[in-house]
Amino acid sequence: MPKPQMGKPGTARRKRDSSSYYHLCISYIAFREQVIRMTRIPLWSCRHSCYSRLCSTWRAPYAPYTILQARSVATVPMLSSWTIDTFRKESFVPQTPVALAMPDQSLPRALTKWFVHEGTENSSSCTQSFRHSELNSSFWEVHGNSIVPLEITESASGDESPTTFERINAPLNLLLAHIERTSGGKQLAQSVYLAQHDLRDLPQPLQDDLPTPCLVKHAGNGDLYSSSLWLGRPPTYTPLHRDPNPNLFMQLAGTKVIRLFRPEIGDAIFDHTANVLNQAGVGRHILSDHHPRSATFRGEEMMTGRERSMLHDLVWGQPSDKNNNSAVLQHAQEAMVEHGHALFIPKGWWHSVKGVGDGVTASANWWFR
Repeated sequence: MPKPQMGKPGTARRKRDSSSYYHLCISYIAFREQVIRMTRIPLWSCRHSCYSRLCSTWRAPYAPYTILQARSVATVPMLSSWTIDTFRKESFVPQTPVALAMPDQSLPRALTKWFVHEGTENSSSCTQSFRHSELNSSFWEVHGNSIVPLEITESASGDESPTTFERINAPLNLLLAHIERTSGGKQLAQSVYLAQHDLRDLPQPLQDDLPTPCLVKHAGNGDLYSSSLWLGRPPTYTPLHRDPNPNLFMQLAGTKVIRLFRPEIGDAIFDHTANVLNQAGVGRHILSDHHPRSATFRGEEMMTGRERSMLHDLVWGQPSDKNNNSAVLQHAQEAMVEHGHALFIPKGWWHSVKGVGDGVTASANWWFR
């Protein structure tokens, strides 16, 4: 009789328990959504309804594993009109993500003044599809001494996950020089990215080129919580997180891909990651009574290391047993946002962002109420 292999007591069982817990979370959520659709009971009233009693009696043997097979990621729907009434009715009030194609008259001057779009340098329209965009160097050089927040990352050759991450305040010229050095598809181990720069801290001429969109000013109460500018050369990456306020995300140049998850799905993903890493509570803070889990946005623990790799594989990896993400991707929505387009991300929806393609990528967003 072969001698059994010896290992650390309980290790295999803990791994099985961790994986089972994760699948149960996702399966439970899928089951709960089916109950909501069948009974038409609002999510906010679940604690005080028969729905709550029904969910409390649910057991693992009835988990709908058969419907959690991998499939193509769903596409975020396109809003039928850019008007405030349509946006409020179809997206803002029901709190559902939508993509928006901006009409020419609503495009900010930044799209044409800040960038040169291939083949349309003298065109007045930026809603066409371009292969890539580059900085308008003569425009940006004037503002090169402005101090901006930059993220400096270094990666090993051929490795997408950075080994070091540092956030500094430095002259804009540092970013401009990096973008120039990486033109023509050149790859460097070091990456420089302007991330989450408050639009109110931009020089006044740049603020004038990028005014607050009318949807932000009039769809809700008119309260602007904050705003940001993002600028760099792909690949760029923002880890899975959620915002405490609704978010209008606008692409100024290049292309970004955004994957989104309902609040309860993102909670399960984050709980699973914390459980596996045995670090629940590390780098987390409470956004509100209804949203007890969150990432430290763009902190070092989220931009490097094992936590970053796990979340990236769950959200962006190919469906596989190795990545353990087939169930996750079934509940994902994805939007490819090109320049001249926007995306509305409701409060509390988890999302991760990647800058892709050639040229530069630039985005602005407004958090509002």
